Amino acid sequence: MQKPQYRPDIDGLRAIAVILVVAYHAGLPGFGFGFIGVDVFFVISGYLITSLLIRELEDSGGISLLSFYGRRVRRLMPAMVVVLISSLVLGYVLLTPIGQQQSLAESALASIAFFANYYFIATTGGYFDGPTDQVPLLHMWSLSVEEQFYAVWPVLLIASAVIARRYGKREWATISTIAALGIGASFIYGVWLSGTNPNAAYFSVLSRGWQLLAGSLLACTVGHVLIRASRTAASALAPLGVGLLLIAAFFIEGSHAYPGWVGALPVLSALALIVAGFSSAPNPISQLLATRPFVFVGKISYPWYLWHWPLLAMARAHQLGEGNLLRDVALAALSFFLAYLTYRWVEKPAVSFFTRRSVSNQRLVKLGALSSVLLALAAFGLMSHANQQKSMGFYRQLESAAEDVPDLRDKCHLSTPFQGLPEESICVNRSDAESPDLLLWGDSHADHYSPMLDELSDDLQFAFLQRTFSTCPPLMGYSHGYTEGHPQENDRNCELFKEQMASELSHLVEQGLSGVVLSASWLGRTSSEARLSLAEKGLRNTVDTLLGYGLRVIIVAPTPVFSVPMTDCLARRSVESCSTFQRRLEKRREAILAVMHEIAEEEADVRVVDFYAQLCPGGRCNSLLGDTVVYRDEHHLTTRAARQLSPHARNDIEWLL
Repeated sequence: MQKPQYRPDIDGLRAIAVILVVAYHAGLPGFGFGFIGVDVFFVISGYLITSLLIRELEDSGGISLLSFYGRRVRRLMPAMVVVLISSLVLGYVLLTPIGQQQSLAESALASIAFFANYYFIATTGGYFDGPTDQVPLLHMWSLSVEEQFYAVWPVLLIASAVIARRYGKREWATISTIAALGIGASFIYGVWLSGTNPNAAYFSVLSRGWQLLAGSLLACTVGHVLIRASRTAASALAPLGVGLLLIAAFFIEGSHAYPGWVGALPVLSALALIVAGFSSAPNPISQLLATRPFVFVGKISYPWYLWHWPLLAMARAHQLGEGNLLRDVALAALSFFLAYLTYRWVEKPAVSFFTRRSVSNQRLVKLGALSSVLLALAAFGLMSHANQQKSMGFYRQLESAAEDVPDLRDKCHLSTPFQGLPEESICVNRSDAESPDLLLWGDSHADHYSPMLDELSDDLQFAFLQRTFSTCPPLMGYSHGYTEGHPQENDRNCELFKEQMASELSHLVEQGLSGVVLSASWLGRTSSEARLSLAEKGLRNTVDTLLGYGLRVIIVAPTPVFSVPMTDCLARRSVESCSTFQRRLEKRREAILAVMHEIAEEEADVRVVDFYAQLCPGGRCNSLLGDTVVYRDEHHLTTRAARQLSPHARNDIEWLL
């Protein structure tokens, strides 16, 4: 293998990658594809680190894992410690103890353990979901992917070398074969996972490993298959790399299941630009990347990547998600300055100190472990503070409201994947009931009305069965058509849920079912101008089916929707101020409400129940009515608020029976 030497153009490529990421995160127009900068980072990392490992393998006949992890500690920990500690301090000042500080502390612990990617798979709806732009350490997922990869790859290199020597094979060829097989397996898995679980596909090392392995395979072939790019090859590869990056800009955006097939574009682009720089007569593009400005940005790319996202996310969280391009650009610039200071006064002095003092790799690893323990203690400190704060005063009430979900939700509210309807007996509110008198059918906006029905059930002597499925309004024959932000898998599962509901109806009627309450998040895509007529047809199909069984039907009108969680807002602002975050959906509400009332006017056994007067007295939708917190998030009622609505629904529910 050709011995690796410093490549300023690769630092320039790092600069391009970090600029793309920061511009995307700052919300600069035209950079909706900028998250692919992380893919470029993965390729560069795989190439450079594998180059060093193979050189060590060829020079000494083996790889010292202790030396490798010692170098990782020296490279990663100084800046990481500074940024994580700073993030915890900023979180103490800027975030609320109602979930935000706890989440920051938990994600810090996951980051320290290099397990952040799987933490975010479990705790977020996806990298491209709106609320994730307020998660301060979300960007640590990529470092976790790298370190999980490097926990395994050096060991595989050692094993490959042993196998090659035992069977008289060339080491580089054996390693290349393993890398190629890994690329194929990881890529195919990533494409499959992107269609079935996009959130896991984006964050998982198993679906991202091929990007690191692509750089590793390139490192394996340098000096063997790939000797040196000719001037002609470099002249072709450099613009090809730029072209692939431009193609990615046009075809990749956050709504794609990513990385999937399109994830190959930035990877191939990075590979082409790295190979182009091998030429003895550098091409103009490689020369441009090797200029001082690009190299400078590339050298501080790691601390800039670390700094930019916590500043942006915490500013957004503190201001309840309000967009402000000027603020975000200013914070991106501030993070650049902090990155320079970190590089100049933390990273370089740390490397100089460790080198001058000849600190052994064993001590470096121990120092890394000690730093992790101290960071963990700081994270636990913030968590303890948050737990203490949220147990007192109004914070305690808000914390209770945020967790105030219906009793039947855990057992009976379904989501993808649909695995059949739960047993009827566990989803009936009264254990002493032989059969349900009423059916509550819909999505999570039906689920949040179950406490209201439960409050009335003792007085009116009835039992109800809950059948609810997330993001699945009770519209029979309605194609949901979620193509952006919602996996199509959810649509298929919703259809299965509705099919089983249609099959269960006759059985419920035979048992004595008398009425049905339909409720859903009607102000979503269902009420958009483009889909309203389809939704009306679906609602009429459902109502006609129920009336065909001789059932009475109540349709619950839309609930107000806010743009931020009301518990977060009340933790920072006044009730009056929080009401301004109500989303202005009057036209949609009027349109879907007109459909509901038209059906009710045509059918004597259909009624519309509207709680707008109670939730929005005087036309102002407040998040606090009396001493009751009304919403546990942006649009779901708390159990306490739902129960307080029961007197206003009593006559209509009695009519159903």
